Amino acid sequence: MLATVQAAVPFVRRPRFSWRLVPLIAASSLLALCLLFFGSPESISWGLQPQQKQSQLPPRPSPPERPGQQQQPDGDHISHQAPITDIPKQIWYKLGPTGLTDTTREWTETCVRRNPDHLVHFMSDPKADDYVKTQFRATHPELVDTFLKLQVPIWKADILRYLLLFAEGGVYLDLDVSCEQPIGEWIPSKYQGKAKLVVGWEFDVGWSENIIRQFATWTIVAAPGLPHVEAALDHIMGNIRKGMKKHNITDPADLEKDMLGDVVDATGPRAFTRGVMKSARELFKVRDQELKKLTEPKLVGDILILPGYAFAASANRYKEAFGENFKVPPPLVTHHYAGTWKNDKGGETA
Repeated sequence: MLATVQAAVPFVRRPRFSWRLVPLIAASSLLALCLLFFGSPESISWGLQPQQKQSQLPPRPSPPERPGQQQQPDGDHISHQAPITDIPKQIWYKLGPTGLTDTTREWTETCVRRNPDHLVHFMSDPKADDYVKTQFRATHPELVDTFLKLQVPIWKADILRYLLLFAEGGVYLDLDVSCEQPIGEWIPSKYQGKAKLVVGWEFDVGWSENIIRQFATWTIVAAPGLPHVEAALDHIMGNIRKGMKKHNITDPADLEKDMLGDVVDATGPRAFTRGVMKSARELFKVRDQELKKLTEPKLVGDILILPGYAFAASANRYKEAFGENFKVPPPLVTHHYAGTWKNDKGGETA
């Protein structure tokens, strides 16, 4: 009986184990463990992540790891671009060939000490040329060519401050400016997050109606990428083209200091003001009359205009205009009017 049963059961040969299967089994096990601990393959970085929308402004390297410490005056430390809605916590200075003097060092140190959370940049002339060439060649070739060829130092210093604020944002300060209040207190709380460009009147109160009002350019605060700053650059480039045409010049290198008229009108405060105000009128439909004789900050769109006492206290006469009982708020900065550009060369030369 037993023999009959054994005969009815088919003989099954045990399959031989193949060592060739070991790599496949190991790979399958590893994949199973990844899925168990990390989820589906969609959640694992298999190569590049989807690209984020690229900024129109050129890319730039990340900032040093320890912000808030004063950098050496070499201009190497170019910060990353902050989101366009933010004003980066950084301060820009432009150095002449002689660098910092004992006096300008004292003035700049007031701003460094009062703003320990701000990264500080000093741009020398060679570093400024390299920066402009690298960052703007692809997007603004005519401007770059003009900037590199200009021979008048103050023209280049003016244009550089607008380029830095347009590309990088932050606070631009002339070397002869001392800070009386921390930058974080310059924008009233009700305008925090709304103001993207902060400017202050130089001449506003205590002057006759025929005064040409202008924003002080020794102190400007801006978020990067603002059309108002770009409008100022466009206006200045127009001034340069007109000057070249008037004097029958084809090379910007041949322009001399007097060929563009007063520096204030050519590249300085009036040129900046005209560009910014043109942008404000077009975008926010503001009237000039609404911005005169300010006694408190006024927000126009995303442009915060500060009264004259903020950046130019000594150039305004509030008590003459409003009476001796008018309490003038404390200044935010003091401009010491070193005026190193007021010579035949238009500034320091090497």
